[in-house]
Amino acid sequence: MIHQFYAGLAPWLALSLLLLGRNPHPSRKRITGSLLLALVLLRIPVMDWSSYAWIRDVEANPSFILTALLAVALCRRVGGPSLFGPCDWKAAWIFGSAAALVLYPMGLGLTRFDSYELGWLPALPVATALIASTLLLGGNRFGIVLLLPLAGFFLHLQESRNFWDALVDPIYSGISLIVVLVTVFRKRTAPSQTPQCA
Repeated sequence: MIHQFYAGLAPWLALSLLLLGRNPHPSRKRITGSLLLALVLLRIPVMDWSSYAWIRDVEANPSFILTALLAVALCRRVGGPSLFGPCDWKAAWIFGSAAALVLYPMGLGLTRFDSYELGWLPALPVATALIASTLLLGGNRFGIVLLLPLAGFFLHLQESRNFWDALVDPIYSGISLIVVLVTVFRKRTAPSQTPQCA
């Protein structure tokens, strides 16, 4: 039951964001309606399965980082505090891209070493804790999000017992890679005067 509840959070958060649209100041009715409609849409049966069941069949273990980032974005969209600044989002996309490049090429058999095996060892959680501590000492709030996989993993909120699944998933990885590539392309074509992150 806990696994099902957790796995449903990311689809619900993402669908709620889509339904809210780009209106910078949605009304309370719009917010409430969007949140409830997202819940209803995930329960609609499609070929004897609910929409949520189909999503869960495709990705049963959304990463804790993806879920947290969706929650941060939704909090901002519904008029809550802006929990992340540009530097925090930058750290999130860089970490997602780096993790994707370490995990997926090796995990897909493009090298002799399978990096997915590291997820069964204590070294990966320790490395994650060190990265999170470094970010927090530098004042980057993504460090807080990076601590969530550690908590969620040890509380067994996911079905998977491999720590990689707590850190990254294909959706978070794909978005991160796209954002980083677009950012690099924009900087090369038109250097922007963005504030430097610590």
